[in-house]
Amino acid sequence: MSFDGDLEHLPIVDVIQLLHATGKSGTLTLKSAKGESQLVFHDGFIVCANHVNNSVRIGQVMLDMGLIAKEDLERALHEQQRAGAQRKPIIQTLIEGGMVETDTAYKGLEALIEMTIVEVLTWTKGTFSLDVHQSIVSDEYRYFPETVKREIHLNTQNLLMDALRIYDERKRDGTLTPEAMFGATSAPPGQEAPESGGEMISAADLGLEELDELERRIPHFFSAIAEELPDTPATRLQSELAGIPADEQRKFFDFLDSLSGADESLDRRLGVILLTGTKLLRECAGAVCGSRFLCATDEAAQLDPIIDQALSKERLPLLLFDAEDPGARGSGWDIEGVLRQKRNRYPDLPIVLLASPGDYQVIARALEAGVTASLPRPSREERPATFIQDTIDSSRALSSYLKRSQAEPSQELLKKFRRQFLSLSEQREPPEVTFLLLQNACTYFQRGVTLVVVRSELIAERAIGVSDTGATSSMKLRIPISEPSLFQSALEGEMYYGDADPTVRSAIFGAIGAPAASKVLLLPVKSFGRVVAVIYADFGTRTGGDPQLPLLEILAMHASMAIDNALYRKRCAQK
Repeated sequence: MSFDGDLEHLPIVDVIQLLHATGKSGTLTLKSAKGESQLVFHDGFIVCANHVNNSVRIGQVMLDMGLIAKEDLERALHEQQRAGAQRKPIIQTLIEGGMVETDTAYKGLEALIEMTIVEVLTWTKGTFSLDVHQSIVSDEYRYFPETVKREIHLNTQNLLMDALRIYDERKRDGTLTPEAMFGATSAPPGQEAPESGGEMISAADLGLEELDELERRIPHFFSAIAEELPDTPATRLQSELAGIPADEQRKFFDFLDSLSGADESLDRRLGVILLTGTKLLRECAGAVCGSRFLCATDEAAQLDPIIDQALSKERLPLLLFDAEDPGARGSGWDIEGVLRQKRNRYPDLPIVLLASPGDYQVIARALEAGVTASLPRPSREERPATFIQDTIDSSRALSSYLKRSQAEPSQELLKKFRRQFLSLSEQREPPEVTFLLLQNACTYFQRGVTLVVVRSELIAERAIGVSDTGATSSMKLRIPISEPSLFQSALEGEMYYGDADPTVRSAIFGAIGAPAASKVLLLPVKSFGRVVAVIYADFGTRTGGDPQLPLLEILAMHASMAIDNALYRKRCAQK
């Protein structure tokens, strides 16, 4: 399984949370202009780290934290040297030699991981890539190998929260500089330390004691890193384009360069997710979509968490589904099955199939399964002579599709809104109007409750989606509105969409259960200028979605006029 993307579009915090939530194992490699860093995951837990600054190493960190004595560290290093090829990681040597307790080693490792995360939080640009086949990058930070009986499972969420706290403090104090992050380093024996004109911030500011004596030489275990080629499309696609003439390759890379900044016409909320095992398509999609490109993966089971996370961040996910070359499809995913599952779980999700020219049956079945559109996919297997030009043409087709689909509202959405608007006009009783508005809200949300205003209380009338069957039901719920809360704001006529406050959580969540996402809708309905009901809605078991707030606000205003008309007709009939 591969999982990669750009830190500019999917921040490292979201990447870590996603890997933790899905229980992934492997090495997450982070690259930027500052260098390369790694976080190693095991079943979603961060177990190791490699700081971009090679002087920040676990033995010295523990020494500076006062967790080990200098003599013990020197003795462990000496034992490593004597062991030669049979040498063990420094922490294993310390633990097995009785020089440090495992719990103490945890503290040092937590500090190093926090420092690594704090550093990469400053990277606004760069790439991330998860390699599940590479669980350990270097012996230098394989601190807890299989031979240690106790398995390390550091709390990923706590580590992330601590790192975010440190990052926020550094950002507030203006100390997010290399000197502040790394501290000054002592010069190697026989050399004088370079002068520095800037103010030095000790590593105690990061929760450690001293980082100003850390060794700056690059250990031989990472010597290969310094010799790596620059991280560019040309180097990333070197193996994929093997055998392609140099002039054709230059033509392709010139085209990718021309796409820079070409996505400004796209909706900034758009989040493109690519399912593919081909690096070439990943590069093309990333260049076409720009900042709207979230990530690429070759594991179909990974899609739901990524889509859910995008929805929870109020992004509008769009799935690019690569049907692969026919010759490579034997070990791939069940195209029709995956598409049907995605359509059932995410009815409004745009799904674009990328299929080779000769895949007539695949395209036909995919359209039956509910894909939104099918676009041409370059196939070196079917059309080797025009492969590069086909790749360029397919990228242009994707760009045109995205611009066209984002420029105009969905015809289906407009048709649905028209039906909802006209239906409200046909209602003759206020309860029928509020119930229909509740039904309309639940076409965008999963659960909803009509709360009728009765003196100083909100009384639940009817609900949708709160029972196991998801059908319409009645509720016995009374919510006093004497204290300041979101309910009071709704009674003043203000629509609210956002995180629930304590009053909403206590009253609503306590009665129907907490939804997967914390965002809720409170939609007031007025009659002759006074709020008479409030529509509550949330996403239920879903993690988010596009609530179409402007349309719901228009429907609520129309519902208010429908109620006024119904009451006015009654008064006229009585007279």
